[in-house]
Amino acid sequence: MASRKKRLIKQIDGLIKQAEKHKEKIETEKGEKDTTPAYWAGEKERYEKQAEERAEILKKLKNKR
Repeated sequence: MASRKKRLIKQIDGLIKQAEKHKEKIETEKGEKDTTPAYWAGEKERYEKQAEERAEILKKLKNKR
């Protein structure tokens, strides 16, 4: 179980970092054909949603014991 918790924590951290990178891109970069601020906003939301889902799974694992 410990390895699963570790993996989930790493995944959550990675997803949050990706969301932050996309937030910076929205604020600083102009974007071109398929990489527009709207695209980055959508990606940011998806990463945040995935991080929340993984946090819920981790919470359930911690409550199980």
